[in-house]
Amino acid sequence: MTSYLVKLTRLSLSTFWELIKIMLPIMIMLRVAESMGWIDLLVPWFEPAMSYVNLPAEAALIFITSALMGVYGAIAAFPVLIGHEVTAAQITSICMFILITHALPIEQAIVRKAGASFWGTVILRLAVGILACWLIDLIAKTTGYLNEPQSIEHFKYLGQPDVGHLEWAMTSLQGLGFLFIILVALLVGLDLLDWLNVTKWINKLLAPLLKISGLDPSVTPITTTGILLGLSYGGGLIIARANDGSISKEARFYSLCWLSLCHSLIEDTAIMVAVGGDVWMLLFGRLVLTFLVIRLLMLWFDKNPFRRNRMLEA
Repeated sequence: MTSYLVKLTRLSLSTFWELIKIMLPIMIMLRVAESMGWIDLLVPWFEPAMSYVNLPAEAALIFITSALMGVYGAIAAFPVLIGHEVTAAQITSICMFILITHALPIEQAIVRKAGASFWGTVILRLAVGILACWLIDLIAKTTGYLNEPQSIEHFKYLGQPDVGHLEWAMTSLQGLGFLFIILVALLVGLDLLDWLNVTKWINKLLAPLLKISGLDPSVTPITTTGILLGLSYGGGLIIARANDGSISKEARFYSLCWLSLCHSLIEDTAIMVAVGGDVWMLLFGRLVLTFLVIRLLMLWFDKNPFRRNRMLEA
């Protein structure tokens, strides 16, 4: 037990330090931008586009940060929403977009090395991310699901606006402390899932879904690895298996498209649920949407082999 606690402490601190290096500069930059009035100048430019998915214009800043810096960078940008009245559907939409489109420069570089077009898969992720936001808003409006107001007061601990610099610094440190607690709980939860063999159980559940989606059985190990571990963390293993000569270029391509849209299913989803997203929509909704998109891609590319070959270009 003692050795586990020592290992958990070291892993938590090292991981938290990596997150601090991502989040703290973004929090400071947003604070400076807000103090200088730059955010007020930028926001109107995003308002027309964001209105199509029923989100505050400020959400575009979270989207941009997510695409460039990743999940934790996006979390650092959430305080831009303070002052808005938002629904659970809107928070879930933002979380879904983050899950689908985070860290594009790093992750799509991995996809490119594994054998698919960098820009083609970037466009795919952005398009599906926007589609997901639109669909969540549509479901909320037609069914009432997630249409209730949701408090975003907890975001103020990552950088409360309209306060002095000292108070901002104190609340920000408090927020980072809460994030550390969440991180430790997440690491313990992931270890518990491994101990209970839940990961193996999820693998068994995913295999039939991947088969129904039309993926070649030869790419199941690649896809399940990325779905559970993520493109960045499982990148080395994904690339090694993707370059296996027994796997066709086409099978590898569809696997990489799936992974571009749905990866790190447990860890990243848990983080977004902690932020305030709906677990059912972020977990099962993301899987269903990925399944449908991959099936449609297969149908479209079967009729347009030239476009498929362009996407296969690394």
